[in-house]
Amino acid sequence: MKLQPASEMAKIAEENYEKFKQSILESEGFESLINGIEEAANEGSKTLIYNVDPLCDPRTKGFLKSLLIEAGYGVISLDQHAMQITW
Repeated sequence: MKLQPASEMAKIAEENYEKFKQSILESEGFESLINGIEEAANEGSKTLIYNVDPLCDPRTKGFLKSLLIEAGYGVISLDQHAMQITW
């Protein structure tokens, strides 16, 4: 067995993180988030409390939060799984 160089492990980790992000974008949970925002807006609300599935990878909430902020939403973490999203 051979120890791989750290640079190689970093490259592999980055490639797999990109796959992880893509899987989130294709998930039912992401579709649910989009639908929740649209439904709240259609009801005249500017806020949504969204709960990330507790069985998801712990990185999921952080990735969703960064996507939302990049798109101009305000995001406050309420607990380990819940976010308050504003627009």
